[in-house]
Amino acid sequence: MAMGKNKTGIMAAITAAAEAKPAAGRAHHSLPKGTIGSVRAGLGGIQDIDTNLILAWGPKDRMDVELTGVNSDEAQDSIAELAESIRDSGQQVPVLLRPSTTEDGHFEVVYGRRRILACKQAGLPVKALIRTMDDSQALMAKGLENAGRAELSFYERARFALSIGGQGYERAEIMQALAISKNTLSQLERITRLVPAEVGDAIGPAPGSGRPKWMSLAQVFERGVIDGKSAIGILGRFPADATSDERLDGLLREISRRGARSSEAAETTPVPGVTIRSARSSITMSVKRAGVNRAFSDWLDGNLEELIRESYERFRSENPEA
Repeated sequence: MAMGKNKTGIMAAITAAAEAKPAAGRAHHSLPKGTIGSVRAGLGGIQDIDTNLILAWGPKDRMDVELTGVNSDEAQDSIAELAESIRDSGQQVPVLLRPSTTEDGHFEVVYGRRRILACKQAGLPVKALIRTMDDSQALMAKGLENAGRAELSFYERARFALSIGGQGYERAEIMQALAISKNTLSQLERITRLVPAEVGDAIGPAPGSGRPKWMSLAQVFERGVIDGKSAIGILGRFPADATSDERLDGLLREISRRGARSSEAAETTPVPGVTIRSARSSITMSVKRAGVNRAFSDWLDGNLEELIRESYERFRSENPEA
């Protein structure tokens, strides 16, 4: 699936939308039939739009902000603060909408969910740019806006990448939308692959926590130190007013304490005849050289060095700062 527009083209289109001045009494030519009745002429520029006419669209970026449904306490507090600011000083940055092709007279949000909810709470229309965009162009604009403001947390970026991929976009398109490298995308994918979604939901966006903490959490799930049910149980014991960063830190501390209280070494048997012993000071592996396991042990003996080198290269690619 091709994006159809590069970053420069999309941003130029948005800029043109803000600066355009259509003739008085004429509606923007790109709007579908019926939408004209919902706003006045001059849709090329910034418009005041009734928040009740705005629908959700596309891959979710902010994991705790929804146009419909119940938002988290942290999100509600943030939206309330923004609503108060908009009441006092006005809305400083417009949102981006596109005309809905399914609901006559309505619009879909490309970006600006928090601002829309804040304006709704403040009882004010939202200032918006309205552009006709296909899904690929809207995704690019959404990604560029996120990259420009740099407010999404590391985990929100991981979930955003997962959401984009879940809607059928290729990895190259995800990288372009988020303005990230292949290596960074691999790190984000590792987080969402190993950390159960319900655990991430229970923790929240953790805006103050970056890659190292989430990678540490992913590693304990990968090693089988803890499972999703146990993690949810730990998180459920934290105070209701704990922030998402406090929940993540507390979960990591509890996992570390449990590890310290456990036996000096833990043993696993990933395949018959192979035992891995993980202790605090070392990791050892033993392979039986007898019976049906002898052929595998001989093969492993001849290939172990190469396997270790490949594993180390993978580790370095996934952890460039290590």
